[in-house]
Parts: sequence; C-alpha cells; structure tokens
Amino acid sequence: MFYGLLHKLHRLVVRATVTAVAAAFPVFAQVSFGAMDLNSDNALLFSVRQSVPGSPAYSSLFLTHLGKSAIEESPEILTCFPERMELLLDGSCLQVRNRYGTAWYSTVDRQLSWISSANRIPVEYTRTGPACASPDGKWLCFVRQTKSSVGQLILQNVKTSEQHVLIEAVDFSYTSVPVKWSPDSNVLLYEKNGMLYFASPADMFKRVQLSEEYRRIGKGSINSVSWSGGPSFLYIDGDIVYRVRENELYTRGLYAALVGNGTIVGRLPVLFDAANDRFWCDVDESHMVVISDDKIVSFYTIMEHGYDFVKINGIYPLTGIKGSPLGYNVFWTASHEPMLWLDVLSYDTGHKAGSVYALSDNMSSVLEVKDSIGAKLSPDRRHVAFTGESSLHVYNVTSWKPVARLSGEQISSFVWASPNSLYVGGNKTVRLWRFDAAAQDGRPSAGTARVLFLSSSLDFCWDGGRIISYDEDSQSVYMYDNRRHTWNDVPKWQRRSFERNEKNGRFRVFIGDAQNKRYGNAIFVRSLSGTVLTYPLYEETDVPVSSPKRASIVFDAMDSAEGLSRILAVLDEFGLKGTFFLNGEFIRRYPLETRQLVMAGHTCASSFFSTADLTGGDWVIDSDFIKRGLARNEDEFFAATGKELALLWHAPWYHVTPLMREAGAQAGYRYVDAFGAEQVRNMRSGVSGDLIDAFVATLKDGIAISVSTGQSKNKNEDRLYEKLDLLIAAVLDSGYTLAPVQDYAER
Repeated sequence: MFYGLLHKLHRLVVRATVTAVAAAFPVFAQVSFGAMDLNSDNALLFSVRQSVPGSPAYSSLFLTHLGKSAIEESPEILTCFPERMELLLDGSCLQVRNRYGTAWYSTVDRQLSWISSANRIPVEYTRTGPACASPDGKWLCFVRQTKSSVGQLILQNVKTSEQHVLIEAVDFSYTSVPVKWSPDSNVLLYEKNGMLYFASPADMFKRVQLSEEYRRIGKGSINSVSWSGGPSFLYIDGDIVYRVRENELYTRGLYAALVGNGTIVGRLPVLFDAANDRFWCDVDESHMVVISDDKIVSFYTIMEHGYDFVKINGIYPLTGIKGSPLGYNVFWTASHEPMLWLDVLSYDTGHKAGSVYALSDNMSSVLEVKDSIGAKLSPDRRHVAFTGESSLHVYNVTSWKPVARLSGEQISSFVWASPNSLYVGGNKTVRLWRFDAAAQDGRPSAGTARVLFLSSSLDFCWDGGRIISYDEDSQSVYMYDNRRHTWNDVPKWQRRSFERNEKNGRFRVFIGDAQNKRYGNAIFVRSLSGTVLTYPLYEETDVPVSSPKRASIVFDAMDSAEGLSRILAVLDEFGLKGTFFLNGEFIRRYPLETRQLVMAGHTCASSFFSTADLTGGDWVIDSDFIKRGLARNEDEFFAATGKELALLWHAPWYHVTPLMREAGAQAGYRYVDAFGAEQVRNMRSGVSGDLIDAFVATLKDGIAISVSTGQSKNKNEDRLYEKLDLLIAAVLDSGYTLAPVQDYAER
C-alpha cells in the first residue's frame, strides 16, 4: 500500500512537469536554394530543394545563363524526380511525373523530353496524383481535380493527347483511379452513381458514340468486378457471381432487360458489400478471394454448376495480425493458391509493414517487409516486385522465394518494363534494371542496372564545359548529355575536390533572405562590371509575401477505433505527428490502439472519462466532478500505456461551460476549442467532400479542425477520416501551414 501511494505521488509530480509539446513542426511546401557553381561563360548551376508533405523531399538541379540586369533565359531543369511513373505506347515511352511537370523518356532513342513543365518554381502545395495506364500504354485515365475531393474522370489518347471526359464528378484519391482495364486494353470499366459501366477507349473519341445507358453492366462499384487472365471478368451483384465476356458487352448492354447481367457462375454464402468489400479471381475464374469489411478473408472455389454455392476453402478472421489492416492485394500461384499481401500498421511500433500470407487450411505467414510502397505483378504474372528497407525485391509467385534484389538508394516508384526488367525510380537515379529470372535456392540475383538519368542533384560542378555530378556513397560519376537531356556514366573521371565557384570576372552569386516567406532563402546576382547592380535570380523571391497562416487538425477517439489505422497511415505519409483526444471509453475498449498511438509518437490528450454531453442538463456539474473526471481518464491512460496524458483537454462533443473550463485550468489543463463536422452540417451535406469544402471556406488563422474516428451518427453520411489526406491537402492548398494545436490552446 505504501509503494502504491508513493507511485501515485510520483505520477502527480511527473504530471505537473509534463508539457504538451508535440514532436511536430509547421508543415507546408518549403522551397530553399542550395549549392551553386558559376563558370567563366556566366552559366550558373544551382540546386533547389522542395519539401511537399505527402511526397518525397528532393533537390533538383537547374542551369541558367546570367545577364547584366536579369537572367538571359528561364532556368532549365537537368534532373527529373520520379514521383509517379507510367509505361506508355507499348513500352516505348516511360512517363515521369513530378511537381515540375511531365517528362517522357524514349526507350528507343534514349532521350528525355519535358512535354509539360512549370514556368516557375511551384511554391504552392503541389502533390502529384495517380494515373492508370492501359496495359498497352496507349490510353491513360486520371481524375482532374475540380474541388477538394472531386474531379473529372478523364480518358486520354496518349499518342494524340486528346482527352474525353467520362464522368463530370467522381471522387478524387491520391492512391488510385476508380477504373479497371481489360488485359488486352480494349475495354475500360468504371463506376458512376452506384452503377458500373464499360467503355471502348477507341469509341470514346469517335464523333458518334453509343449512349452510356447502353453500356451499363449493373449495380455496384469498381470493387464489384475483377478481370481474369483473359477477355472476361467476374462481377458480383449481392450474393450472385456472374461471368461477363468482353465480346458480349455491347449485346448485354443493348438487351440488358432481356439477357441479364451475364452468365451466373456461383452464389456467395453472404452478401457482397460493394462499398466496403473487395475480391480477386484467378486467371481462369475458378477461384476467388473476398475480403469483407477489412475483417474477414474468404477463399472460395467456383463450382461446375452456376446455381451452386461456391465451395468454402477457408475463412480467416483478421484478428491475429498484431496490427490494423491498411491495404490488400492477392496473387495466385500456378496451382491456384492465393497469396495475400497485407499492409498493416503495427500495434507494437506504430509503423507500416507489409506481410504475405498463404491461404490454404490456415492463414500462414510467409514474409514480412518493412517500409514497403506496395507490390506489383509482372506482365507474365510469374513474379511480384515490392520495396522494403531501401531495396527493390522480386519474388517468384509460385514458390514465394526471392529471385532478385536491387539496392543502393531509397526507391520512390517503379514499373515493370518486361517479365524480367523494371524501371526503378530512386532518390538519386532512374534506372533500367534487368534480373535473372532463373535464380533459385533463395539466392536473389543482383542483376544489372543502367542509369537513364538523375532524379535529384547530387554533388555537382562544372568540369570545363561539362556538367558533372558525383555520388559519394557509390563513388559513381555522371556527365550531363546536352543533346539527350540524360546523364551518362563517366568511368575514368579524375576526381577533384568539388570547389564550386560563386564568382567570375563579371558576376557574383550569393544566398540571401527572401522577402517572399514561401521561400526559405533566395539567390541574388551582383553584376561586377560597369554599374554595380544586384537582382534576384527569381523575381518572385523578392516580392514581399507574409508567412502562411496556421491551422491545426486534431483527432477525437471517443468510443470507436474505426478509421484509426487510416488516420495514422495518412499522418505518417505526410510526416505529421497528430494530437489525439482520448475518451475513457475508448481507452478501456481499445488498449492496443491506445498504445499504438503512443508508440507512433503522437500526442495523447484528454476528452474526459465519459462520452456524455455534460451540458445536457441531466446532471449537476461542479468543479470537483470535472477534476475527478480528468484524473480518472489519466489513470485509465496510464494503466494502458504506462505514460501520462498531455495537459490538454476538451469536453465531450466540445460542449463546454465557463465553469468546466475553469475547473480544467485549476487541474493544470489547457482547453482546446476545435471546429468540428457538427458545426458545418447546416452549411453542406454530410458527404465528406462537401465537409472538406466547408472547412476550407471557414479557415482562419489559428483554427483547429476536429476529425473523429468511428462511424458518424448518421449512417448515410460519409466518414471524414477516409479522406483525411484530401482534407490536409485542401488546407495546404489554401495557403495555410499545419502547426501543433498546442500553439492555440488556452493558457
């Protein structure tokens, strides 16, 4: 008893000294200039570093020529970072996209060309969205944003750049485009207003098109369909599984009322929820895997007669994976056995990891991978490539044994070039990597990698009339090819010290403060001949612009952990540490998730020990009740984590009185007011995209926005946490920076 009292007193002393400082810094798109090298011909090399939340930070190398009172030409970018890559035009073109624009690398003449580029350094929040290329690379689908979470679904002819709007308003996502291509690229499936449709890309650009109503497949979402290895796909409507052949689509579309959705091949034992479930079929449509509501994995065999229920090979609850599921993929072995790729947010570390499971009599673990950006199947379906721990790995799908591994730099993106080669975009270079597909006995091949061009500026300098870049880690030297706009290896370069010049006989360049606070600094040029004149390299850096206004996003975990894994994954993606207000009911129900928050380094604050509205009039609330409630929540949190809550709090539902505020202050807490979804319901509909637009419309300096875990009270409303990345992007797009809520709490 004595030691228990001593421990309690120790906690009180510790709590009194705990400060609510989060390990977070203001987040916005920051531009800063780095190293420079000026040659005798007034040609200036300089680097620009950009850090955009949600995307890799990198430095780009530029070249320009100085004039007496201004630069003679717009700076030319010499590096090309692979934020996103797609293989186009039957493999003859590698498309590379980043915040500066879009470049094409010709695999035929090995030349890099910018087909669109920014005419200045983008300082606004610019994050590159996804695109979905057809398997033959002749067509491209993407969503062009028109609002915070909505855009037009665009189909583009890659060769002519002609575009067609498939849907005027579709949900925007940074992770995927809601379409699925047929293996032969002849058919595109898409969803619109709860219905599935098909389109022939070639027909979409003809003067006369078949009306969309005659291209309808049936009810559902893009999750309701899965292409096989041939010209057909499976489609689930409720509990019925249909097979739809590509050559029957137009007939079924025209005579849907008479011939139905397709050929029935089976029945599921439970209804398929098109909004929350996903499924995959093997190449001959004889087996399928269904994942229901992120909780249950089911492995089925489709029987001979369509009226039969599918055979249940295994049902695997996702209860023993020691983490929160984030994403899935399924790959099939030659013997039709499914391998489940599962991205998990670990309870123990709070970080993302990829796991592979074999689904047979049980769900057995095969492999675990840290820091993966996903897995992609090779064109011949024999291998899977994925990143992990600064390497790109290739595994055999049948044996799930390692075939090849490429290391040397952090991988940002990759795309298959052929069954045994990939284009690999890293933080230093973009390479074409070929590997030996015959590697066996678990000994991965290193393969051979050829550098196509540089992703970012390494250690660079002028070497006579040549531009040289040097990688200290690999001891590799590259020379810029002015004709092809690529970089070539220089195997016998005589290394000298990288002493860059910032002065010649006519000019001196130097780094100074930027008047425009969206830039961390600025480059200035001083003319040394004739009349001394100083001018900024970029005029906009010297235009007075104040620092961005600040906003915060806080998270309320009241009585449900639903959506928490999605929130944590997005925060990690953006490099943010969040502030979570925990209710006692949440802590008691979800101790593992509470510990996960602590392990991931997020700030945990209090939202009292109960979810009851304390201003509802059902109870008499005095100062002691508030203090005891806060203390009880501290005890619950300490019992679950062994840590102390930060001294921040808010009342349940943010409904508070002056007495409650004062009582919290007497207990050592600072109160946080946040603008929540409930406050904008009367402004917009309950759809999360509309809520994001409403939040953006109400932004002001110092505002805190509340996002809750769990399902909304109104089941017809969208869950805002599912589009947290779009909310963060919308705040940054509005010119705000994200800062810790502690900056705004009452003192």
